[in-house]
Amino acid sequence: MAHVAFHLSEEFISEDLDYYFSGERDKNNQIRPDDNIYSLTPDSAHLNYSLGDGQTGNFFYPRLPNLLDRIYIGISIPLFANNWGAAFLLQLLKILKPSGAIILPVYPEGQAQEKGYWSRSFLENIFLSRQRWTGFSNVTAENDGVMSLRVGRKWPDPIPSSIEWFYQQCVNIALEKSLETKSEDEIHIVFSDLVNKVWENYAHSAVIERIILDTCGAKTPLKLQTISDDYGLLTTELLLSPYINVQKCKTINISNKQTLISKNFKSFFSPHNEDRHNIIESDLLNVEIDEQVDVICLLNAFRDLEEADLKAFISKVWQSIKPSGLLVIYEDFKTNSHSFQPSKFQSVLEKLGEVRVYSSIVASEIQNLVDISHYSMIQEKRLREEKAKKESVYWVLQKSL
Repeated sequence: MAHVAFHLSEEFISEDLDYYFSGERDKNNQIRPDDNIYSLTPDSAHLNYSLGDGQTGNFFYPRLPNLLDRIYIGISIPLFANNWGAAFLLQLLKILKPSGAIILPVYPEGQAQEKGYWSRSFLENIFLSRQRWTGFSNVTAENDGVMSLRVGRKWPDPIPSSIEWFYQQCVNIALEKSLETKSEDEIHIVFSDLVNKVWENYAHSAVIERIILDTCGAKTPLKLQTISDDYGLLTTELLLSPYINVQKCKTINISNKQTLISKNFKSFFSPHNEDRHNIIESDLLNVEIDEQVDVICLLNAFRDLEEADLKAFISKVWQSIKPSGLLVIYEDFKTNSHSFQPSKFQSVLEKLGEVRVYSSIVASEIQNLVDISHYSMIQEKRLREEKAKKESVYWVLQKSL
């Protein structure tokens, strides 16, 4: 039996597998994995088709259709209920055998809503098959906290998303790069950079979508602008989201590392975006920001700035936001080096108004007197650390009227 398990990192492998091997989760012996289950993570440098080499593979590496009997989604993996998450599951169905299944954790409806995570209703609304006039779901409740998703009689409709672009275009990008450089190492660098950006966009799009829903609602038409090094991934995901109403948007891409990726992405989504999404290249200090923008998102934009430049840039951005508009900032202080720390960064923002903070592990606002539960004990610990240190959170300010 070809069974694989997805983990956030190698640190989580034991806890993730215990969740499914536990008799508590598999009282009727319906979902127990094979003892030879193969572990995969999103950041593994081991790129290989083999599932029996004793190493941890990369779950984004392209695989053949009808290859696997079961895919187990570990409890460490983010379970964000957005277009990206649904499109990802749809891509995984394609590499299952006809009788195969995705085994995945889901939260009860109330807890799922609190975290912005998958629930049974979220999955059933998307993965629904038809037999004559009767509708039936491909989603089956197996046991407490566990469900299975199978290939149905009718495929779900395609879900336009940045992850769909990745699966369709990553091989073409790698091939074009190989013809250009003839270097296998360079191909791996391009693939790894692409995977990192697409994977980060899962959380960015889900959390910022939640921020917009909490503040603006689902129907308010929005003009949105992003300054980032992600080639336009976030802005495109928010534009395609059926849960919020982004009307017009712009991405200022401040990364010039991989122009091949940037060009491919822009071309691929042009039929979906029409003229609603403008992607331009710029360096940070020469950015031209539109006036009267409803939402401005800044992703990892400040890693090279000194404090004086940071204050001047945030002031410039703040002036471009219309009354009642939002400024959303994500800075990874844990991974990237900065000349200032989260506490100093927060004090700069507080001079503009009240600062709210959202988690990057769950799509929820961080509140001092509320602890957020999680199936993963390791993730619960990280949630507590995230609240205390604020090293990789989303900072939110709303401009007053």
